[in-house]
Amino acid sequence: MTHSSILITGANSGLGFEAARQFAQRKGISKIVLACRNQARAQEALEQLEQLTGKKIFEILIVDVGDLESCRKAAEDLNIQVDGIILNAGGGGGTAPTRLTKEGVMFIFAINVLGHVYLTDLLMKNGKLSKSGAVMYVASFAARGAPEVGAARPPIANGSIEEWTSVANGTKFADNRKYTDIYGSVKLMGALWTMSMARKHPDMRFLTVDPGMARGTSGTASLPWYQRWVMNTAIWVMQTLGKAHTVDVGAKRYVDVLLSEDNFKSGVWWGSKKGLTGEMADQLEHWPEIIGNESAQDNVDSVIHSFL
Repeated sequence: MTHSSILITGANSGLGFEAARQFAQRKGISKIVLACRNQARAQEALEQLEQLTGKKIFEILIVDVGDLESCRKAAEDLNIQVDGIILNAGGGGGTAPTRLTKEGVMFIFAINVLGHVYLTDLLMKNGKLSKSGAVMYVASFAARGAPEVGAARPPIANGSIEEWTSVANGTKFADNRKYTDIYGSVKLMGALWTMSMARKHPDMRFLTVDPGMARGTSGTASLPWYQRWVMNTAIWVMQTLGKAHTVDVGAKRYVDVLLSEDNFKSGVWWGSKKGLTGEMADQLEHWPEIIGNESAQDNVDSVIHSFL
């Protein structure tokens, strides 16, 4: 379908901001909703985007995806129907990513998965997402493992209801506090949710995109300073070696995948074919026994909704 209106969560900085800029340059895009947590930062981003693009097609929607009440209010406040949603907000969860929310899930799970699913559900239910629209979840190479940066696959054995529940509420990591295992497992759940949804809603498009190793994102901003320094240094080295790319390249993946329906089919997790940059391909080949497991996908959807 032709997309004219796009909603992007976390659009005031990093990949979300750059994606908004690039979408605005594409023919036929007439409205971009900057779904952000902070009014002042959102307003600053809107003004910058208007200056950069010469277009006044941006509007602000305040939403904190870590707060379900905020998601509910945002779904009510949105005053247009959108054709596409980019679920881009999230990140590392700050200094206490595993603290539990009132819903009983880790904060890092709330901001990366639970709030986004709830917001999507509400927009579908109230008719503010086109019936043939698209939903894109932004994942990470950590969700399928990245030996290039020493990140093993997330510690997922079979994708059962019990296992996904233990990821969401953090009990799986009681004896393992490794950040990449936690973050990767959470992002994996988000990716598999889109695959389940794609089968349940064949008239829509549900996709996952990994922006790759992109320098200049805001993804590390909420990490403790020492983790942020290590990550940013590693990304700089990787880019110098041609094994990473800039934020505009990562954001272009969002635009290309969402708008190129013929080339990027629904129900697929799109990311680097090899390494953390370069040509894109179905991520199934990286971990087929989990990524391609329909039972594991549906179990993710069930577990997410058990907390809503």
